[in-house]
Amino acid sequence: MRWLKIRKISLNLLTTLFVGFAPGPLLGVVAAVGKPWVRVPGYFNHMRMDPKGRFVAYQDEDGLGLSVLDLKTSQVYLVSEGQVGASFAWSPDGYRLFYREQSIMPDGGVKSIISAFDCSLFKNVVIDEMSTASGFLTLDPRDLRIQILGPKGVRTKKIYFPSERLAKWQVAQRIEHGKWLATQQSMLWLTHGGISMRRLEDDGSGVESFDISPHGDRVVWATQNGRVYLSHNGEDSKFIAYGRDPRWHPNRPLLIFSGARTVGNKIVSYDLRIADQHGNPGQFLTATQFSSERWPQWRADSDRVVYAVEQSDELYTLDLKP
Repeated sequence: MRWLKIRKISLNLLTTLFVGFAPGPLLGVVAAVGKPWVRVPGYFNHMRMDPKGRFVAYQDEDGLGLSVLDLKTSQVYLVSEGQVGASFAWSPDGYRLFYREQSIMPDGGVKSIISAFDCSLFKNVVIDEMSTASGFLTLDPRDLRIQILGPKGVRTKKIYFPSERLAKWQVAQRIEHGKWLATQQSMLWLTHGGISMRRLEDDGSGVESFDISPHGDRVVWATQNGRVYLSHNGEDSKFIAYGRDPRWHPNRPLLIFSGARTVGNKIVSYDLRIADQHGNPGQFLTATQFSSERWPQWRADSDRVVYAVEQSDELYTLDLKP
């Protein structure tokens, strides 16, 4: 069953990006959740929408299982029942979901399997296997390489897409200072072909979620303790705000995240919030007292946001109107 209710927020994005965020309350902030857009069996967790806006990958429980919702047909496909966590990413064409799952072996060891789910064939294909635990799967948007940290170093897989290959002049002009690599413990910055590896400072509680900017020069991540950080080209990390689930806009220097609402020193809920590319936090976009808005996603090169409510089976939409 589907519902559709688009809510509009009057928000001048040009002012936001180039002048700064205006202090004080934002007119038009959504004060209630309203009616859901889509419902599915199970709860949404660690949600990621594909770049074209048709499919949503999500987990039923925190870190366990992986499913894909087809927004066109409302069909839900079970991709994996293993432990995936934040270790999955969409290909640029929106039809392939890459993920790393870990499972316990009969001898008590851990096995890591890197796979791809094809949303047109509804089929899983194993890309690589490791007989050990591993870090998060990290997809570099600049050259479409899948990277993952194992006990013997960084393992890299080049993914080829006919419509996404770079011309020689584009490769020659591309400036690359290093690469990002995510692990359960921390975000890493790799240089000199991966020989040099530096840990980016945060609160030390571990990485809960992360997102690399479309140009690959910035990364934003949230920790297990609910703090959001940003780094540019491997520079010292910057604390943005208390929150979770940061996501970059596909074509604007802007990000959105679930910002924490606090009473004293205690976090009581989460509302949607924006920040600029430098990590300067802006206004809250929602103001709900009895629910937490989580896992916001920009939909298909637009200013429409799709998000879920914590501990629910419902998706909602929100328009940021320039």
